Formats: sequence, structure tokens, C-alpha cells
Amino acid sequence: MGNWLQRILVPAKGAKKSPPQVRKSGKVPAHPSKKAAPMPKDLPNATVIYGIGASLLFVASFSLAMEGKWIPSLLVFFLGICLIGFALHLFKHQD
Repeated sequence: MGNWLQRILVPAKGAKKSPPQVRKSGKVPAHPSKKAAPMPKDLPNATVIYGIGASLLFVASFSLAMEGKWIPSLLVFFLGICLIGFALHLFKHQD
């Protein structure tokens, strides 16, 4: 049982050490790669503001849940989800 790693990593004496075989095929893939959409350079201000507001709402929701106030916690969490939706919408549909 000992030295099991050595037996895996070091080839046995007399064994030929050959590089792994690489197939070279001239075939074209069935689905050509698509060009990725260009990424925007800067985030819109509204997206950043909505993201910060949503994160603050999530922290407030977590604090309310830890105090045992489940209904207000869920309402604040829902408002945070709405702000995230607005932020993603504005990120997708930039002017």
C-alpha cells in the first residue's frame, strides 16, 4: 500500500515513456463559434445606484429576518429584487 503515488507518477523500469497522442483532424466543427457581443465600457449611473440600493435592502432584509420580523423582511427583500430587476433592465437596454 505504501508508495502508491510513486508507482503512479514514475513509470516502471524498462517502460517506454512516450508523449500523449494528439489527434490532428482537418474537420470543421458542426457549430461555428459565434462572435460575442461587445461588452459595454462603463456601467450606467442608474445601474450602479440601483445595485447599491438593492444591496442595502438585502442587508436590511437580513437584519429584519434575524430579529424575527418575517413579513417586513420578505417585503424588503421583494423591493431589493425589484431594484435588481431595474438595474439589469437598464444594463441591458443602454442608450
